[in-house]
Amino acid sequence: MLILVAPAASPKFANFEPSSIVPEKAPGLARQGTPEQMIVSAIDAIRSGQMNNARATVDALLKKEPNYRLAHLLSADLYAMRAMPLERIGGGVSAPADRLEDLRREALVRNQRETAPPPVDKLPAPLLILSPKQKYVVLVDAGSSRIYVYENEQGMPRYVTDYYATIGKFGMGKQTEGDQRTPLGVYFVTSHMPRAQMDKTMGEKAALFGIGAWPISYPNEWDKREGRTGHGIWLHGVPYDTYARAPWASNGCVALTNPEMLEVANYLQIGVTPVVIVPRIEWLATDSWRARHQEAMQAVEDWRTAWEKLNTRRYLDEYSPRFVSEDGSNFDKWASQKTGVNAGKQWAKVKLDDLSLFVTGTDDKRMWVTTFDQDYRSNNLNNHMRKRMYWEHDGRGWKIVWEGTANSG
Repeated sequence: MLILVAPAASPKFANFEPSSIVPEKAPGLARQGTPEQMIVSAIDAIRSGQMNNARATVDALLKKEPNYRLAHLLSADLYAMRAMPLERIGGGVSAPADRLEDLRREALVRNQRETAPPPVDKLPAPLLILSPKQKYVVLVDAGSSRIYVYENEQGMPRYVTDYYATIGKFGMGKQTEGDQRTPLGVYFVTSHMPRAQMDKTMGEKAALFGIGAWPISYPNEWDKREGRTGHGIWLHGVPYDTYARAPWASNGCVALTNPEMLEVANYLQIGVTPVVIVPRIEWLATDSWRARHQEAMQAVEDWRTAWEKLNTRRYLDEYSPRFVSEDGSNFDKWASQKTGVNAGKQWAKVKLDDLSLFVTGTDDKRMWVTTFDQDYRSNNLNNHMRKRMYWEHDGRGWKIVWEGTANSG
């Protein structure tokens, strides 16, 4: 919660509560930048007692985005502060407590972005191997209500831009249908639903999604293995009568302002673009990122080589005892079947193309998600498939816990 206490000498917002302290910036005249920069500039000006600057910034912002509710709230506070100091944002209005808390939380997360911007000199740990076909990757930091776009620059992620985003009303970590949480994992954009199409198929309900929606592939293969349910997780806009929604307000989707959703749409390739959703982003120096990238490449190559050389012992050692195959077989049953198959091979060739590897999960339980085109040839079988693997670290190394046909991406 954003608490801004006013000293007696000047009717202004002064400080965040201790748990939310961030560095102050020098306030200036109304900044004609993004709406986010302008709202933060207005708050800075209020904290520093520069009310004329704050009023000019808020007025300019409302002219630019007349449906921006947080800007209207600051405007009302500025009028109220002519008569008395206020203890917090929204202290000058009478409104439902939950609505005010939503707007205070929005002010906080937007302010955190401006005072502690993403370290563009570092690389995001979740994006370790990018396929040549993936021109861009969408990375969602659910914990800070932020969505990032990275470009694939010769296999390395290069920062392009980032935006404020709304996630599920009850946070992250979707488990069941209707829990109003945003899933964590690796997904892919599967289609585009223009607003005109949604109006025809959904009627009045289409208004919630603003300019349209871009569905993603929840539930993925791992979600299904873990028994997670639900559907209809999308990237989408917001109703036309508001500029932005609260940080936690969706039914589980990731929502952006309509202008920003249109900008993100320029980076989306249907059926190709990954959407990686994590609780928080770990940032790595370039050398550290390269080391993890190489570790991932080597793990995949060790698996491929063991299979190609028909070294069944080494091949099976790449799999976790927790492994479950696509058809539901446990490790023992599957290993027995693989041992029998390999015994009948005289030679094998395994070629992998279009490989990607992304990292999701929490710090204490990370997961690798690999996707690639697999071309398998042997003396008695030729097979080509789009494959996906999920890996977990067992303390000794990365082990495969699921593999099968990639249903998307």
